[in-house]
Amino acid sequence: MQTAQLRTLFAQRDWQSLTASLGRLTNAEFRQAERLVRDELMLTLPNDDFWTAYLYLIIYRRQAFLSCIRAIRTLATARSLSFETEAARQVAQELDEVNALKVIDMALPLLQTKEQISGIFRLFNIDDEQKKVSLLIRIDTPLAYYMLFRTLCHLPDNHALALRCYRFILRRQNDSAFNMCSILRSYFGLTEAQEQLSLRIEPYELSYLDRSYDRFVHVLNGKRPRL
Repeated sequence: MQTAQLRTLFAQRDWQSLTASLGRLTNAEFRQAERLVRDELMLTLPNDDFWTAYLYLIIYRRQAFLSCIRAIRTLATARSLSFETEAARQVAQELDEVNALKVIDMALPLLQTKEQISGIFRLFNIDDEQKKVSLLIRIDTPLAYYMLFRTLCHLPDNHALALRCYRFILRRQNDSAFNMCSILRSYFGLTEAQEQLSLRIEPYELSYLDRSYDRFVHVLNGKRPRL
């Protein structure tokens, strides 16, 4: 398939012809087409078209095109991403649990708002708070740390889980991780954690952390709460 033809099929939103044409390619041609779709063409699509194209591609050849979910970053950054479309729901229905978790793992670091993270959890029916923790803890971003913190706050008997999160995050050995560990230790009373950390949070400052995302990030960046 010529690159121009591939671009034309994307411009026409002719997904059936696209997958039919992909099936006629040699292995070398397919690898070239796969890269173009994943790294460029999927990035150009508005939300509804993105989910429709993604659905056709994963039905056609799942393992080749599953990683196209990373193109979601353009929609996420533009705040035009929505998981509330029929095609997105069909994507979730099409994927088994293993592949759904792969998609979530690839997408979560690219999401930009609390609503987007909540949206992907709803799409894939991630309702269990401990499951959310297991997904969020893999991501080293301020938003993921905030959503992890808020999820832990909602869990009863959260001390042991917060301590496990503390020890996992501590291994990252960067400033943001150390500050997150300080937040977890102070907020959840992790007296077992004795590591020397530079950020100190006074007891009267703890209520500041859960007031808003911006205030949480202010502390995560190592700054004193603005009381």
